[in-house]
Amino acid sequence: MAPAKTLPLSGLTVHQWLPTFTLGDAMGAAAVGFRRALRLLGARGEIYAAETSLPALVKPISAFTPSARNLVLYHHGIASPLSGQLVHVEGPTGLIFHNVTPARLYAGNRLEEALRSGRAQMAAMADTVDVSLGVSPFNARELTAAGHRNAQVVPLFVEPERFEAGQADARLLKRLSGGPRPALLSVSRVVPHKRVDDLLSLLAELRHIEPNATLRIIGGFAPGHRDVKALLARARTLGGVDFVGRVTHGELVAAYRSADVYVSMSEHEGFGMPLVEAMASDLPVLAFGAAAVPETLAGHGLVFDTKHFAALAEIISMLQHDQTVRTQLVNGQRKRVAELSLSATARALSDALLPFAPAPARRSKTKRPRVAVVVQRYGETIVGGAEAHARQVAQHLSRHANVEVLTTCATDHLTWANEIEAGESRDGTVRVHRFAVERPRHMARFNRFSNQLLGRGQDLVTEEHWVAEQGPVAPGLIEAIAQHGRTHDALIFFTALYAPTALGLPLVADKAILVPTAHDELPMQFHLYADAFERARALLCNTPEERAFIRSRFPHAAPSQVVGVGIDAPAPEPLDVEEFRRRHGLSEPYLLYIGRLEAGKGVPALVKAHQQLVKRFHDAPRLVLAGAGELRPSGQRLQVLGRISDADKWSALAGALAVVVPSRYESLSLLALEAMAMGTPVLGNDASPVVEGQLNRSRGGLTYREEEVKTFIDGVQRLGRERAWFSKNAKRFAQKHDWARVTEAYLSAIDDLS
Repeated sequence: MAPAKTLPLSGLTVHQWLPTFTLGDAMGAAAVGFRRALRLLGARGEIYAAETSLPALVKPISAFTPSARNLVLYHHGIASPLSGQLVHVEGPTGLIFHNVTPARLYAGNRLEEALRSGRAQMAAMADTVDVSLGVSPFNARELTAAGHRNAQVVPLFVEPERFEAGQADARLLKRLSGGPRPALLSVSRVVPHKRVDDLLSLLAELRHIEPNATLRIIGGFAPGHRDVKALLARARTLGGVDFVGRVTHGELVAAYRSADVYVSMSEHEGFGMPLVEAMASDLPVLAFGAAAVPETLAGHGLVFDTKHFAALAEIISMLQHDQTVRTQLVNGQRKRVAELSLSATARALSDALLPFAPAPARRSKTKRPRVAVVVQRYGETIVGGAEAHARQVAQHLSRHANVEVLTTCATDHLTWANEIEAGESRDGTVRVHRFAVERPRHMARFNRFSNQLLGRGQDLVTEEHWVAEQGPVAPGLIEAIAQHGRTHDALIFFTALYAPTALGLPLVADKAILVPTAHDELPMQFHLYADAFERARALLCNTPEERAFIRSRFPHAAPSQVVGVGIDAPAPEPLDVEEFRRRHGLSEPYLLYIGRLEAGKGVPALVKAHQQLVKRFHDAPRLVLAGAGELRPSGQRLQVLGRISDADKWSALAGALAVVVPSRYESLSLLALEAMAMGTPVLGNDASPVVEGQLNRSRGGLTYREEEVKTFIDGVQRLGRERAWFSKNAKRFAQKHDWARVTEAYLSAIDDLS
């Protein structure tokens, strides 16, 4: 087992306030990053903003509920009414200072007064907040100068893996890499103190020795503003200058990865995240040493204190042509990037906020371990999938442990609509706690959002936003997870993909066992999921294929073992297969699918393949579909039963010619195992490595290629001819899936946590 994780802020609730939250804003990105770091320390909390357009990720400040037990951290920049509201918060408060640009750099601009007021507010809060944090040593010194006692540094962090070449927009990277050289890059808003005019002057000077030099500026700008108009006019005269505006993360990485030198002429930086991102992209950095820039680079990159454009042009030319110097510079920058890590930010937050953490909870000793099972949906009406798996595990563990289930009020995994009353109930010997889902999911809108993101490199804010939109987001459930982490011996999380695991597991990582039910799908490319796979104490996988996938995708994942599931198959005697056939008019052989009637489960392709079978053979077996979902399949010799009872399920399985598993995405096919337990062979989609592995190991069925209907038809025919042989193998394989062995593996993993 992995060593116990230290969660020094376990039980602490830390909320964050911001004046505004918009995509691409540095302060908002810092708040999301801090929340992730806080989760890894065991502290939960929400982000609130006076203005926000992302309600799934950031709540409106009007929804904030004060509590004397919670810590509120206010991210401060320019003047905001929130600084006054902070005084009236019941519990402890803190200030995170992001360094307000000096008003003198905006002389005559409408922001001048807001900047002056922002600094005045920062000074006024010196005697009211309980903790003062700067995102750089420079910021901390400014806090101290303004009267804040014991100002501490909590640096921003960068994740180098988000800036690897593989994260770049491939098409843009190819296009930009073939352009004129050297290519200069700067990432900043086009505002006075960023001194874009100096960048243009540098480019003009560089052209004397590098005639093909170009400049690309990424960041928001107002083309109608007087100053910006003048810059655009000068850039057109100069040529080779591209004001790109805002970009996606993948496009940003492409810009970093295709440039030759990153240049900053900014007159004031509180931290300078683009400088660090450039270093993470192995792009040499050349920066004016304004404010926090020297401390941000910490002796790496190239910092200058005089804007001598001819000398800077010589340096850029040298970096372009002298690979030895360039390599030395990049290697040094990599060392600095390693220092600005998520773990370093978490350590700084831990040191700063430890005085606010509650004392460790006293736990009463019991003879039986106290276990909480966390799953997004729960109940006997939920057929198949990870939820049915979780219920089976909870029921079997309850014979040996005090088991509680933490779940939502939802039954529909598409909408997450609250269908069951919140509160406590019982499922046999298992106590069930249900919590309301905060907001339903609108699948059409969510699918459009997903199509824009999946398969492309993303930043942390976008990943967190996607997880929140996917849901189910149930604040009460997250709070219960944190509370149970202080009182229980183990928390077993089912399904890595959903929000309760992604956002809840890190809060209790020292007692967390993850049953990932993972397979190779696009969201698993998100770096955010590493928090669950790497922070859990143990991973209990369903198949060797799932374990291999996790190891390849998350090389630093927690120790894992293949445990699988047991099969609760009834004895043949109570089953009345003939009565089931008679009731549903199934007098002839039939193929069977039981599960959700959804495109994601491969049902449309299955129906299409079956209709081709019917066209070729007048006596083709019927296709029987059992389950509920968004689809309403129809066709010749096709029958849809809808939801069926547990007893009917086993009768249907026992009476089928073969069971079909059409899904491409499985971590374990419970349907295949249940079919084999009844001696029914399986025809499975070979696009799923898990299903293919199960059938190869068991020799209890065959695979087909979804895109080749002939392989489906051939499979049905062979299973019909050799059903007895496949049936014998299937039964033998199913007998290995014994609940006593599975339960013992879970109990052993729980015992190893202590």
